[in-house]
Formats: sequence, structure tokens, C-alpha cells
Amino acid sequence: MTAAAIISVEGAAFRYRGSRGPVGPFSLTAHEGELTLVCGPSGCGKSTLARMLAGLIPHLYRGELTGRVTTLGRASHDVPLWQLSQTVGLVMQNPATQLLASTVAGEITFGLENLGLPGGQVKARLKEALERFGLSGLAGRDPRTLSGGEQQRLILAAVMARRPQALVLDEPLSMLDTTSALDALGHLDRLRQEGCAVVAFEHRRAYFEHLTGVKRLELPGAPMHDEPEVPELPRRLSAFRLSVDSLGVELGGRAVLSDLDLELAGGQVAALVGANGSGKTTLLRALAGLQPHSGRLTGFVSGAGSPPRLGLVFQNPDRQIFNPTVRQEILFGLPEPDDQLYRGVVALLGLGPYEDQPPLLLSEGEKKRLALATVLLRPQLSGLCLDEPNLGQDARHRRLLGRMLRHLASAGYLCLVATHDLGWAVEWADRLLMLRSGRLVADGPPGAICERPELWAAAGLVLPPHLVMPCDAETRSR
Repeated sequence: MTAAAIISVEGAAFRYRGSRGPVGPFSLTAHEGELTLVCGPSGCGKSTLARMLAGLIPHLYRGELTGRVTTLGRASHDVPLWQLSQTVGLVMQNPATQLLASTVAGEITFGLENLGLPGGQVKARLKEALERFGLSGLAGRDPRTLSGGEQQRLILAAVMARRPQALVLDEPLSMLDTTSALDALGHLDRLRQEGCAVVAFEHRRAYFEHLTGVKRLELPGAPMHDEPEVPELPRRLSAFRLSVDSLGVELGGRAVLSDLDLELAGGQVAALVGANGSGKTTLLRALAGLQPHSGRLTGFVSGAGSPPRLGLVFQNPDRQIFNPTVRQEILFGLPEPDDQLYRGVVALLGLGPYEDQPPLLLSEGEKKRLALATVLLRPQLSGLCLDEPNLGQDARHRRLLGRMLRHLASAGYLCLVATHDLGWAVEWADRLLMLRSGRLVADGPPGAICERPELWAAAGLVLPPHLVMPCDAETRSR
């Protein structure tokens, strides 16, 4: 017996208002009890297809839709969005855009109460969702105070608790640590076995390799040309050092970082890893001068004390993008911009086609690269702090990021990268720093740390073997 089609997209394309051309066309059918993995390069339209499947296009996003999109056999444009949401659950790429309630528990119960479920069922599903996603200890917290990964787990819990007939997930693993990512995949597979139609848009495809019966759809992207050269940046003095002594941060009465001692130096790429909520973002904010803290941060250049000047690329790019065009965003606040550097950075990060477009029309991956471009053009930088720069990035752009950071390190800059992309960290970083509950539990060469499972256990993480890639000098030079 053929499984029923829950959602069907047939030759559908969408032209956003203000954009040059349509995105698509796409064709995809999601059947009950089926898990479909959709992959493709950054900017190929994955988020647009996800919005079609969930009904946000055409009901919420304005523009011109061609082709046909149906949900349970009915054209989506003929069904009110509130009715579509009862059939299709959506986990968006940026979890912060879906947060509504003032507590974690309230976020989960909000959707359940809107379904009109009896109070007993609401309580039972809330308890199950909190336990499934490791959120029981956070039930009373304001979702806005959570880390990006914790927010992503919360949205997954809230949407899955509704038990929709179809579940659409846009980069659901992007902000999750290794343990949480594997747990989330287990939940998705169980939903599939229970008859849910699951469609996941994901760059971290290696996580799906151990699942059976996964249907795959590869979306085409624009033709790839030769990778651009990394532009020259002003050279820093190689004697730059940053000393962190007894660093501590408290937020909402909680110790997020505790007595953290660390020595960092120009000329290196350091990867900062740890479980969701371990303090990675808070540490980057403190080093960049955006987070009040106890303890001392001291920068040294050629033996003379000076405050560090580190540029920070946020985990959520929407928080640092506010200009009407991409060009204006990159050049904002620069009275005499270096045009050659600007052109080189724009070409490197693939932003040339979007210079005159509004930044908020870009994909999440493109917005991340735009935020990075704005920081790279700031004068007198000692280094960069990048919070999850690989979110929404395909393999080509992750490789470009690695090449660029190696180039910056060779010019004397410090590059500190918070990431859950362990394969990338092993390939490109000189050093791996592991946090757990605001404390440093390991520090050393990535390859050596990956050979010691006890260190990963101390950090509360698992290390999936298929995610660790061999690294040598020849690999980095490519």
C-alpha cells in the first residue's frame, strides 16, 4: 500500500518582492512515514522550499508564487495558515525568530493549548518534551537567556510536542552539540516510524549516514567558479598576546564562566567547543569587550600593554545587520574605506551579486558571511571572535572560511572560533579549547584531543567517529 502524500510541491518557484528573479522551481513530495534529507549549496533556495512546505509562502512572505503546492491534497493558498500549522510543524533556521513565551515551559505549552488539548494531555506532553530534549532544568528560564543551541532544542521540543502529520526542519542540527544532535536525530527517526512525514534541510549530512531509509534530494546551485584568492589584510605584529586571568561572568544569578585562565596569541586559529550552554558565546562577548566580567583581560603587543581589539561576529547575524543594502552594511562607519580590500572581501565571501540588495533578504548563511565582511573591514583589529560561523554554510564556504582564517593567522591575527563543526575544527584549527559549565577542561592540538575520549566525556560530549577528518599541512594549504 502506497503511503499517503502529506505535502507536495510541483514545479513551484517564488519571486520575493525586491529580488531580481525567482527562487526555484522545486519539486518534492513528503509521504507519511518518510524522512527526506534535502541538501544543496548555500543560497540555492532551501529556506524558500521549507517556507513553501510549511505554507509561509504564500501566506506570510509577499511575492509571486508559480507552480503548485498542496497539503493533504488541497492547494496551500486556499487553506488558512492557522489550519496548515495544525498539519505541518516548522522549525526555522534561526530559532530566535520563533520564540514567543516568557518561559521554556510556556513556549512548549503555547502550541499545545492552541490545539485545544485537555489540560492533562498538555501537562503530559510538556513533561515528555522537557525530558526528551534535556530541558527539565531550564523549564522556568526565559528563552531569550538561553544559548543558541538551547533555543534550537526548545523549538524542536515545542514543535514535536504538537505531533504534526508533517515536520519541516531548516538546519535543525546547526546549533546543536554532538550529543544533542544525535539525540535529535533519534527523535526524528522515531517520529518517522510513527508515521510523520519529516523533511530536514541540513548541511551536516554526515549525521544522517547511520539512519536507514532516508530519501535524499540534492538541490542545484549556481555554477561554481574557481575559489577567489584571499585578499591581503594589514599585517599585525606577531608578538600580540592576550592574557585571561580568573575570568568570571554571572547572568541572572548564575555563574556562566568561573575562574577561567587562558593564554591566546596572534598567529593562531583556536576552536572553542563545548556542549550547548557551556559558556562559549559569553566568553567571546567578554573577550570582545561586550560582556561585563570579573577578572582581567590584558593584551600585549611587542611587550607593551594595550587593550585587545577583537572583532565579534555574532551567532545570530540579524543582531548586527541594520543598513538598507549589503554595500552600505559593509562600509558603514568607514570614512575612507579601502576599496581594494572591500572588493577582495566581497568576492571571497560570495557577496558580489547582492551588493544592492537589502541584507534581510539574504539566506542565513549569506547573512553570516555579510556580518563577517563588516568585521573584516574594521581598522586596527588584533583578531576575530567568530560565534558559529559555519551555520548555514555549505562545504565550499566552510573551506573558504578555513583558508581565510589560516591567512589571517599567518598575518599575525588571533582567530577564535566557537563551533560545533568538529570536522572543520580538526582540519583548520591549531588548538582546541573545550568548555564545560564555564570552565576550561581541555586545551591542546585538535588531533591529540580527539584521540582522548575521556576529555570528551569530561566536556559532556560524544565524538562521532565519522565527523573527525584527518588534517595535515597539505590539507590546510588547499
